[in-house]
Amino acid sequence: MKLALFYDTETSGLPLFEQPSEDPRQPHIVQMAARLVDIDTRKPVAGFELVVRPDGWAIPDDVARVHGITTELAELIGISEKRAIGMLIDLWGRAAFRVAHNEPFDARIVRIGLKRFGHTDVTDTWKAGAAECTALMSTPICALPPTAKMRAAGRNHHKTANLQEAHRHFFGRDFDGAHSAGADVDACARVWFAIKDHHATAAQASEPAAN
Repeated sequence: MKLALFYDTETSGLPLFEQPSEDPRQPHIVQMAARLVDIDTRKPVAGFELVVRPDGWAIPDDVARVHGITTELAELIGISEKRAIGMLIDLWGRAAFRVAHNEPFDARIVRIGLKRFGHTDVTDTWKAGAAECTALMSTPICALPPTAKMRAAGRNHHKTANLQEAHRHFFGRDFDGAHSAGADVDACARVWFAIKDHHATAAQASEPAAN
């Protein structure tokens, strides 16, 4: 059995990309979801979806409007950030690789959490771990035109497909609950398998016909 870990994080803000992960100003995880999936059967075998309880920090109102989790709700139903990260790392240890949409972003968020709680050894292993990003994988397939802002900046390449756009391309519809970690993880898994099917079909079509 070969397992893949699909995961997603919702946060209290954007990372300070130019600052080290251990900078105390870096954002916190607000919500996290993960699914350990058997890639042969395409069925999840383990997973979780949880909210993190703030500890000396708050969720800004503008951010709460995106994912729907307020400080008050998180304080009521959340678990500790340290425990949440530990649960993710435990599942990841059972997987051959991990997958997320815009995976470098989520990977950085997890590294920030690991550094925050002193897991330096795990941070390096996590950073070097095998990972796939459905945003990068789906962009050349979706072939979305550059935005006006991209064109103005001389960037005439395809727009990076967000998760909703990628899902719409492969399935002809949006998915419910975007920006909820659980819904995003499930959509990411569907998109990843659709990308694999797309490449398999393309490879088969390019094979020379048998005499």
